[in-house]
Amino acid sequence: MKKIAIIYGTRPEFLKVLPIIFEAKKRNLNFITINTGQHSNLLNELENLFDFKPDYNLKVQDVISSNSELLSNIILRINDILKKENFTQIISQGDTLTVYGASIVSFLEKIPFYHIEAGLRTSNINEPFPEEYNRRATTLATKLHFTPTLNSKNNLINEGILEKNIFITGNTIIDMLHYVLKKEKIKIEKKNYVLITAHRRENIGENLEKIGCAIKELASENPNIIFYWLMHPNPNVRLQVKNLFENSTQNIKFLEPLNYIENVKLMSKVNLIITDSGGIQEEAPSLNKKVIILREETERPEVVECNCGVLVGSDINKIKKNFYKEIKDENINLFSNPFGNGDSAIKILDIIENEN
Repeated sequence: MKKIAIIYGTRPEFLKVLPIIFEAKKRNLNFITINTGQHSNLLNELENLFDFKPDYNLKVQDVISSNSELLSNIILRINDILKKENFTQIISQGDTLTVYGASIVSFLEKIPFYHIEAGLRTSNINEPFPEEYNRRATTLATKLHFTPTLNSKNNLINEGILEKNIFITGNTIIDMLHYVLKKEKIKIEKKNYVLITAHRRENIGENLEKIGCAIKELASENPNIIFYWLMHPNPNVRLQVKNLFENSTQNIKFLEPLNYIENVKLMSKVNLIITDSGGIQEEAPSLNKKVIILREETERPEVVECNCGVLVGSDINKIKKNFYKEIKDENINLFSNPFGNGDSAIKILDIIENEN
């Protein structure tokens, strides 16, 4: 008898697999849910927000460890659950060490692995680190690849993956976004707010210093605009941001991490988003928000192609130039989201259920 293990370990993964879990429950599929605990307290708070409790929490981050130790813990503890539950299929999403670890277990134990959000690529294996390596390596163990777009499908084909094993399904975060917008009756509008997030490893240090300088100058030049800087849990990021803005202007507001619902509410109200987040790039078109992307390259080029995003890296002049270009537009933009329209989970489970 088939039994699916749906495995996640971080906040973004949980948000992107929750529509799969909802749909699997509707279909009365035989499945278990495993939270590796790669993100601990914040992920538990998110689970509570949606009244969800996984069948297993492996708590792999109970002890601070290196990436290598974390990966080995993930592999060993998933394997322990496999011995107990005898699941026959694994679904996992994204590019974290949880996904990579789950794919290693699936390959070594000869269990079909289904990869959601497959095919994302940059040209540099070290950016983002270690995610770019994780997703490339995960592809090797994957039976069916569920890509969000044609671009990501073509990436896989160029790597020699058979087209019959690749399915364009959109991104499940759009399912989640539509669910929250409808449930919370959130109205999309445009206020004098700008949202900022910055946390990528490649931006910590000199790049973040330049980003902070650009934001300080923009805030000083635009006292009528409120700049909401959404803080990241990473202590290295927090410390650097705190030092950068010791003498900041009053219209820069620093927010502690918001739960997903509150985050969507805030994004739905801002005029502009400045970020290095991948998830926000996916959500922004559905919220009709333009994104200034604090990266040199994005594995989500569709957001640039649909004119919803622009790449600026950490260049102060580019950040400011594009800010002034976009902030003047008072109209609500209407973007067609290249990452789907909210039915990705249905498509994915239809394919898995009908597989021979």
